[in-house]
Amino acid sequence: MSFFQVLFPQVSDVMSGIGQQQQIASQVLDTVKGYVPKVQAAWVGNDATEFAADVARKLVPAILELIAAIAGMNLNLTKAQDVVKQADTEVGSLADGLGSTFDSIF
Repeated sequence: MSFFQVLFPQVSDVMSGIGQQQQIASQVLDTVKGYVPKVQAAWVGNDATEFAADVARKLVPAILELIAAIAGMNLNLTKAQDVVKQADTEVGSLADGLGSTFDSIF
């Protein structure tokens, strides 16, 4: 018997969707990293070097932060599920104990 009404399958579906978003962000990062050498090869001048430096200094870290944030969402959802399951187990145990106490009194 579950005391807390949590829709674990739906939470799992959300976590799956979040995982897919993380994969998409990783693919974007790989694509961006792949374009830099192509752009540098076609682009002549100091601006090409500055562009590559800006991508490495600004864009790549921002995408990595996004990927980490997405991963953190799934990690926190997993922890929250574990807490709810543990709380439900403990409440069930307390309720069983309370029921046994009432049974012995009456």
